[in-house]
Amino acid sequence: MRVLAVALLALTAATADAGARYKVTAKDGDKDVTYNVDFGGGRKFERWTAFDPASKKFVYLDWNRDEAEPKPAGSIWDHRTGETIKLYKFPGVEAPLPVIPSITEMKVCPLTGDKKFKAERFLNYD
Repeated sequence: MRVLAVALLALTAATADAGARYKVTAKDGDKDVTYNVDFGGGRKFERWTAFDPASKKFVYLDWNRDEAEPKPAGSIWDHRTGETIKLYKFPGVEAPLPVIPSITEMKVCPLTGDKKFKAERFLNYD
């Protein structure tokens, strides 16, 4: 029993720092839309996720963990919450974008507007 507990703890610790790929299924009227999106980095790198509304694609900003975190390219003030949101320059994207911190923080599917989308973690990477 003790070996099982240690093994489960080791597995949990190993996946806590790992990045994750999610399969998202959202409704667009009667049609299902399915796509994959990554959140988090690995042991040697960090990854931020954003959605580019111009290309309608998720984009990623990666850097080595031994390097400094990217500096914001700008910020905007959200009149609904009073928060100041930092914007970052993502590769291949013209306008700076806000980071989506995690799948649980994504409240609306950016492709369909579905607020009841389902996200299933199906891959861990490190």
